[in-house]
Amino acid sequence: MKVWYRRLIIIKDHSYDELIDLLKSYMESEYIDFVNKYYEQAKKIYEGMKRKTGDDYITHPINVAYILATLYMDPLTIGCALIHEAISLEKMTYEEIEEMFGTDSANIVSSVTKISNLRQTFKVNNPEKYRRIIIGLCDSPATLFIKFADRLHNLRTLKVHDEEHVKYIIEETQNIYIPMAHRLGMKKIKSEMEDLCLQYSDPEGYNKVLDKINASKVELEKSLSRMKYEIMQILDAHNIKYEILSRVKSVRGIYNKLKKGKKWEDIYDLLGLRVLVNTTEDCYRVIGLVQSKYQPLPNRFKDYIANPKVNMYQSLHTTIFGEDKRIYELQVRTYEMDEIAEKGVASHWSYKEQTDGSVKNKVDKILEQFRVLVEVNDIKENSDFFVNIKDELKRTDIYVYTPKGDIIELPSGSTPIDFAYKIHSEVGNTTTGALVNSKMVKLDYELEDGDLVELITQKGHAPSKGWLKFVKTEGAKSRIKSYFYKKEREKYLELGHEMLLNECKKRYVDFNETFSEENIAKLCKLLSVDSIDDLYFSVATMRYLPSTVLSKLEIHEPKRRVVSLPKKASKTNNGIIIAGSTDILSSLATCCNPVFGEDIVGYITRGYGVKIHAKNCPNIDLNSERIIEAKWDNDTDNKYTAKLKVFIDDVSDILMNIVTIATKSDINIDSINLINRNKEMFYDITCKVKNISSLHTFIDEVKLINSVKDVERIFI
Repeated sequence: MKVWYRRLIIIKDHSYDELIDLLKSYMESEYIDFVNKYYEQAKKIYEGMKRKTGDDYITHPINVAYILATLYMDPLTIGCALIHEAISLEKMTYEEIEEMFGTDSANIVSSVTKISNLRQTFKVNNPEKYRRIIIGLCDSPATLFIKFADRLHNLRTLKVHDEEHVKYIIEETQNIYIPMAHRLGMKKIKSEMEDLCLQYSDPEGYNKVLDKINASKVELEKSLSRMKYEIMQILDAHNIKYEILSRVKSVRGIYNKLKKGKKWEDIYDLLGLRVLVNTTEDCYRVIGLVQSKYQPLPNRFKDYIANPKVNMYQSLHTTIFGEDKRIYELQVRTYEMDEIAEKGVASHWSYKEQTDGSVKNKVDKILEQFRVLVEVNDIKENSDFFVNIKDELKRTDIYVYTPKGDIIELPSGSTPIDFAYKIHSEVGNTTTGALVNSKMVKLDYELEDGDLVELITQKGHAPSKGWLKFVKTEGAKSRIKSYFYKKEREKYLELGHEMLLNECKKRYVDFNETFSEENIAKLCKLLSVDSIDDLYFSVATMRYLPSTVLSKLEIHEPKRRVVSLPKKASKTNNGIIIAGSTDILSSLATCCNPVFGEDIVGYITRGYGVKIHAKNCPNIDLNSERIIEAKWDNDTDNKYTAKLKVFIDDVSDILMNIVTIATKSDINIDSINLINRNKEMFYDITCKVKNISSLHTFIDEVKLINSVKDVERIFI
């Protein structure tokens, strides 16, 4: 029986002949000739060059290609691996590679070169360049695979470098390459990188774990051999075709668990067995047969076949007590699932898979996660970008259960709301509470691995904007934002419709006739909107005034019929009586814009009659000889201009609320502008009101709007 122990990894370099032998095991001869052309150019590129190890430089690209060949990579990826440093070493230009090998090859080698400059990027803290590299990297799966293999071979030969360089490479590998390999399901490469990093970062800790494993070597081998034999007996008796592998948990895996405070005897998956079968049905049969004989540990069964991980990993996991009272982890999967588990997306980019036209779509779907991640983090504070993407890539997942036993995968730190939106948008929107392991918890409770989550929902319930402060997943955030966007848009549409309806009433025209299909089409063209809904939205947000919209249709406000009524004094245009007379020329001052009902005075100007000011206007001296008595004529139906500043914390839906209050209060808003000045935001509003009482009521109601800090009347 073969048992794998993780030791200090010393892997000999391979020759080009060994690479060709490996390629011949899965490639046809015409593709071998294709790769040979790249090798001939590689010999010219690296001629006379040596690595720090003392080896010929060409041994590095050959071994990068060899690592990729173990993943059954296609000829183009292998060829580009052989010349992947041509541009960075300034031996060839992009154009020369394109001319000799084609655009695809030039793009791949160019992208690898950009990633190779990542070290300089880190030093100057240029995250924008890092973003471009990540996006470029994700555009080509071949680029990813070459860079992973390049990093792995460099780790194997890292011992010849100085301490500072070793530290840098280890940190970069742990923070960037290992998490990326994990997210892409490339277990083989990820595991070797982890072990190599541990050897360099904590050689003493690594050797302690290794010594402990080796001290128990004979005993562990006997236990694995015995359990393997028992399972083989069960499967043979039921005529199941299978292959069975066994292993002791990796040094890195044991090291991590001991670091977390676990005792050696508490590491449940120290001993592991993997059964490979032909069909999914056989997977479930094997689990059922084994668990019927050996007692499983509670809550340790995981069905990743029905619920694959995001990196496409599929397998059944269980943990059982053996007859020797040892604990064994058992994994059961098909041969195809095993290939994906070991190679991740690389298994779908292999030479054998290239005949399938859907392959690129499968890989691109996984790589799209990185593109989305980059765009989500494309924020103004670019200096934070590297930290953000590193944290996201390092994200650990938890697995929680529904009451029916379905497994839901979520990022660590997720809440019941994240869980709810993972199930369905409507479930998330209507969630009012949650039970975790049969105990009521708050909606911001952080779920843990293995939790059983039961949601309490209520039909018609709406999500809260406060949820955005604690949800973890982008899916939950986008669905909550989408809900409120739709709701707020509906309110704007209703408001816009109401404002236009009121304007039609003022002009004594029928709304339905005014907004006929023909007129709507005309307005859409004149006002550059796409639909009647867009028009409603534009009116509600004050892009267009209702009066402007109707004027475009040449529907004007009717002239009022003048009716002569007997009065003691004739009424002036401004509704002002000055010194008991209505015959004196007067006008309202624009500095204070007096409103009917407030105390006023007249100011005698030279040649322009009397200017009417509010008594509290800062621009007049009440003791001046030019001041004259003035009062409002109580019989007036004029509307008066008022200017306001509405100070706010954030914009949210404040504009809609202001317009709604104004419409209901019969206040006309002439203009409204958002000003952001000296770190202070406010709306500058010009409106027309009937009287000072109406203005004060309007100001008081606006002050009650959330995020409104204050409202001031403007005196110029």
